[in-house]
Amino acid sequence: MNATSILELKQQPYFLEHVRWDITPKVFLSPKVTAQDGSVATIDTSYGYMLYVDLVDEKPAIIIMQLKELISKTVSYIDEAPEELLREAMQCAGKECIGGMYPLTEKLETWLKKELGLS
Repeated sequence: MNATSILELKQQPYFLEHVRWDITPKVFLSPKVTAQDGSVATIDTSYGYMLYVDLVDEKPAIIIMQLKELISKTVSYIDEAPEELLREAMQCAGKECIGGMYPLTEKLETWLKKELGLS
C-alpha cells in the first residue's frame, strides 16, 4: 500500500465526491445502527471511500478504504496530517474504536476537508 498526497487526491474529483464522511469503522463493521428513537436504520456501506486512522509502518496515518458491495479494500493512506491530530484520534475510547481502526475526530475531519478544498 502506497501513500497518496493530498495534492494527488485534490486532483481526483471522483474521490472527492465519494468520500463517505458518515461512515466510521463502527458503522462499517456493524452496518445496522440503532437510531436515538430506538428504530434500526441501515446505512449503505457498499460504495465510496471510508477514512479512518491506523498505523502504517508504526506511524499514524489516515487510511483510505474503498467500499464495495462484496469486498472492501484499503487502497492508500495519507501521511501528511499533523501528528498531534492523528494521535488525538487514536485516543478514542469506548465503542467507536473497533479493531484498531480509529474514526476521524472532528478536528481531523475539519483539517482534511480544508486541505482537500472541500470547506
